[in-house]
Amino acid sequence: MESNHKSGDGLTGTQKEAALRALIQRTGYNLIQENGQRKYGGPPPGWDGPPPERGCEIFIGKLPRDLFEDELIPLCEKIGKIYEMRMMMDFNGNNRGYAFVTFSNKQEAKNAIKQLNNYEIR
Repeated sequence: MESNHKSGDGLTGTQKEAALRALIQRTGYNLIQENGQRKYGGPPPGWDGPPPERGCEIFIGKLPRDLFEDELIPLCEKIGKIYEMRMMMDFNGNNRGYAFVTFSNKQEAKNAIKQLNNYEIR
């Protein structure tokens, strides 16, 4: 396996590869596949300081299995600054139906819980 960044990011040949590459190009975040999850961000470009405190991470469940970061990130970006998103993935390249999003502060996380509770993404 090649070790250069393009092919080592776990995106090559995945569903929505082009959309995910466009997302990371637009935002400047990293997207890394590891241990059954895909991590987006952590820390965002230009982040200076420690990671967000406890209480900034939210759980998002009941996701359609064919939904990926290209749909979920823009939704969360409207609420607040994303520090990191972790989407749990299965071996077939689908998500496992849930993800964790860490916002830059507790207030954004609280707003996200209010706005996304019972929200139907599609």
